[in-house]
Amino acid sequence: MAHAADPWADRVVSYASGAGAVPAYSNPASVLGMPERFTGEGIFPGAVTPFNPAWGGDELVSVGAGGHLMVSFDEPVADDPANPFGVDLIVFGNAGFIDDFFPDGTIRADGMLFGEGLLPLVEVSPDGVAWAAVTARIDALFPSLGYRDLTDPYATAPGSVVSDFTKPVNPGMNPAGMTFSQLVAAYDGSGGGTGIDLAGTGFAAVSFVRFTNVSTSPASFEVEALADVSAVPAPGMVGLLALVGVRASRRRRGS
Repeated sequence: MAHAADPWADRVVSYASGAGAVPAYSNPASVLGMPERFTGEGIFPGAVTPFNPAWGGDELVSVGAGGHLMVSFDEPVADDPANPFGVDLIVFGNAGFIDDFFPDGTIRADGMLFGEGLLPLVEVSPDGVAWAAVTARIDALFPSLGYRDLTDPYATAPGSVVSDFTKPVNPGMNPAGMTFSQLVAAYDGSGGGTGIDLAGTGFAAVSFVRFTNVSTSPASFEVEALADVSAVPAPGMVGLLALVGVRASRRRRGS
């Protein structure tokens, strides 16, 4: 299973669903390509926001107890301290914020998310042989945001200004108690996700990422997508790259 060159994971190397995996999310190829901006088509359509995460059967892959998911990138993910906040890799799951004043979109004062809350073993490797563990909670503080111009956290139509899924959220931002509009502003154009810094791994770059569910009882976590922050040129380089004919595809299921 493969996908064309871009900032997203390109190949599923191996997958074992494990105990307690959600049957509707059994296609590991769902993790390839960019995260969803609009979910629930044909049933309960809605824009993806931190209050309305992606949930379609073709949008997530479930990893149950004892299971694993290994993916690879065609272009290595570099450890680059010049990346925003030092983040090199972003992982997207399907957690969402609990709305204290539904449907207004106000995050609980404790910032609590709805999601599995599991802390999987996440490992990275340059060659699929040597591995280093990184700390990453898939259901983390910054659920996905598909559009920057929405005012309704439960919008049933797409927005017109897309977010940047390769731009990390400031990891020091505390979303607890924020309204939807405040949260969108605090994301500062980012599409959310869990940021991972490769600095502590000892690797200059990695090509493989492996998620293992180490739970001792049947329970699952879901992965939606992965983004290589370093694969996207800085704004000042875009014109130069265009002059030499370099193009990067950043689409899979549409934007």
